[in-house]
Amino acid sequence: MSSSRPIASSANAAEHASRQRPARVLLGVPVGTPQIIAGMLLLCFAGQSVWLMSRLKLSDLELLTITEGMRMWHGVHGSPGAIRAPLPALLGAAPVLRDQSPENTPAEQAAIIDYPPEWRWMARLPFLLVGVFLGASLWYVARRLCGNTGGYVALALYAFSPPMVSGAASVNAPLVASWGSFGAVFTAIAVAHTLYAPREVVLWNWRRIVLLGLSFGIAAGAQTALLLPIVPAALFFLLYLSPQRKGAALAIFFAGGLVGALVLWTVYGFHFASLQQTLRHAGLFRFSPELFTRAVTWSLLLLFFLRMPGVLVLLLISLVVYACWGRTRFFGTTAPLLLFVALMLFGILAPHLGGFNFFLIALPFAFVFIAGVFADLLESKYGGLIVGLLAGVLLAHAGFSISGLMRL
Repeated sequence: MSSSRPIASSANAAEHASRQRPARVLLGVPVGTPQIIAGMLLLCFAGQSVWLMSRLKLSDLELLTITEGMRMWHGVHGSPGAIRAPLPALLGAAPVLRDQSPENTPAEQAAIIDYPPEWRWMARLPFLLVGVFLGASLWYVARRLCGNTGGYVALALYAFSPPMVSGAASVNAPLVASWGSFGAVFTAIAVAHTLYAPREVVLWNWRRIVLLGLSFGIAAGAQTALLLPIVPAALFFLLYLSPQRKGAALAIFFAGGLVGALVLWTVYGFHFASLQQTLRHAGLFRFSPELFTRAVTWSLLLLFFLRMPGVLVLLLISLVVYACWGRTRFFGTTAPLLLFVALMLFGILAPHLGGFNFFLIALPFAFVFIAGVFADLLESKYGGLIVGLLAGVLLAHAGFSISGLMRL
């Protein structure tokens, strides 16, 4: 994994993207053709999620999550239940708090059956926004790494992936955890690339330190077990990319960690005992390596990817090309590939920590990896053939997702 190569998978594409000047500014944000295309893809994503919201009633698990969130908003913490990390519950309950009185007992709140019709929309709205924010973050990172084409490929895969669409249309933890994890890793990488600037890099990076801490807090607040793979990964990339500035990298990492701890403590309502209880009983270091030898493990993994065959096809092609063609083996593709593999392995080895959730959390990293490999393939002598293949698979991917929604 070489960090000496330019961060974009295609130097020409990245240079073109960086030189491109947006034609207009909207609400202080530069808007050009790439931003418009990305916005259209995000609208497609949001439209699918809203369609799904309109067809599905709140499930029992969603109602349980909302009820747990109401208890937390009303100061009841440390109750036994299925909700281990509180952030999704707090997000789902926040929009509907006005429909519940603080004087209601926990038993009365837990007995919610005939919920108001508007709850279907209100409780899910925060997760739709998180889904849009994650898509925007994915496009921004992939575009910086791989140029405009890479950004479009990554966002198109995201916008029409059924697990992502369903995640944004329901009260759930994985999408929130995915946003935090993705933000933590790539914020750490961004910070590392600023450490050689001729200025006081620690103080100058205070915004990124806050963003890193927020990402840590969001990831752990939505899926506690993410403390194991994501925090060490962020530290590794910080140190790997700044070998001559390890002191500054460590200072930034620990400052971000303090911010993250404060965010996590806030999410737990400043109840340290509840946080301590969650960490003690989560079984963070209990793994089941024997699951690698069981057929059911690989059946579930195959089932997960068969929900998005276009992603499976492009991922397999990307892995073969990455193994056979040295040009694609650089930091911009290797880093997301490592995170994707680590999170998939974590999901297999620790099903008690929400194993299937880790498959979804790993997907945005896979999208960046695929985008990086195909950005290089498009510049090869087979670029014309690759364009046709890529366009066909992406169109089929979108059609598969939309047809699945229409069947509902």
